Amino acid sequence: MMQLLKIGVVTAAMLVPSVAMSQVDYPVDSVRIFVPANPGGGTDATARIFAEFFQTHSDASVAIINQPAGGGVVAAQSVVQGDQDGSVLFFFHAALHTANLFGNSPYAWDSFTPLATISEINDVYAVRADAPYSTIDELIAYAQENPGEINIGSQLGGTTQVKGEAINQAAGGSMRIVDAGTETDRITALLGGQVEVISMSVANALQYVEDGQIKVLALMNETPDPAAPEFPTTVSQGLDFSLPLVMTVYGPPEVDEAVIAAFDEIVANIRADPEFLQVLNNQAQVPALRGPAEASEFLRNEYDIISGLLNQ
Repeated sequence: MMQLLKIGVVTAAMLVPSVAMSQVDYPVDSVRIFVPANPGGGTDATARIFAEFFQTHSDASVAIINQPAGGGVVAAQSVVQGDQDGSVLFFFHAALHTANLFGNSPYAWDSFTPLATISEINDVYAVRADAPYSTIDELIAYAQENPGEINIGSQLGGTTQVKGEAINQAAGGSMRIVDAGTETDRITALLGGQVEVISMSVANALQYVEDGQIKVLALMNETPDPAAPEFPTTVSQGLDFSLPLVMTVYGPPEVDEAVIAAFDEIVANIRADPEFLQVLNNQAQVPALRGPAEASEFLRNEYDIISGLLNQ
C-alpha cells in the first residue's frame, strides 16, 4: 500500500518548511488550502506535499483545511466564495469533473481559476493471472466474441467509471460496467471472480503482480510510469486514452493577477527542487507540474475527454 507522507494529518495544522531557500513574494501572508477529503488519504497526503513545498518556495504560511462533506461541494464552495487575494485555494483532481458531469456538484473546473497541476497517480487495467487475455487487443477480441461476459468493476459516479467506459467503448459496448466499490473492494471482487477487469493503482498492481495473482494489461497513460516501466501503456497498444489522476490547485474565480504571477514563479521553483521529485517517488507519484496557463489548457482537455466518454 502507498505510504503516506508523515507531516501531520491534523485538520488545519500549520506546516513548517524544511529547507530555507529563495522565496517568492506571495500576495498574502497566510493561505488555507481546502481539501475535499479526510486526513490520511492520498489526496490529503499530496495536498500536504504541495503545502510543504509551497511554503519552502514562498513567504506565506499554509494550513490544510479538510472538508470532505458533500462529496467535495462544501470545500469547493468555500473557495468559490472566498477572497480573490490568494488566501484560499482548492486542491482536488478529476473527481471534480465527474461530480459535475453526474449532476452531483454545481462546480466545474472553470468555476475556479486553475493555478497549477502538481503530480499524477497512474492506474492500470488489471485482470486475474489466469485470464485468457494478456493485452488490450486480446481483451477486446474476447469481449466482442463473448458479449456481456466481461464485467468491469468500477466505482459508479467516479473516475473509475470513466476508465471503465473507455475500455468498454473500445470494445464496442460488449462489456458491462458494474459497481464494485473502492479500490480495495474492486481487488477483492476481481480475485473472487465477481468481475473480470478493474482499474487499480500502480503501487497496488506491483504488489499483486509480484504475488502472481493478477496481470496488468495496460497503464492508462501515454508515457510509462517510472515505478513500473514494464507495464505497457494504453496508447502504445492503440487505445487513444490517457487519464492519470492529476492533482490540481485552484483559486477562486477572477483571482488577483498577482496570485497568478506568483504561482508561475512558485511552480518553476518547485520544478527545480530535487527534493520534490524524491518525495513524490516515495509516494508512487509522478511530477506533473504546470503553471496557470498550462494548467487551464490541460484541465479544459481533461474535462472534454471525460465528458465525451460519459456522453457517448
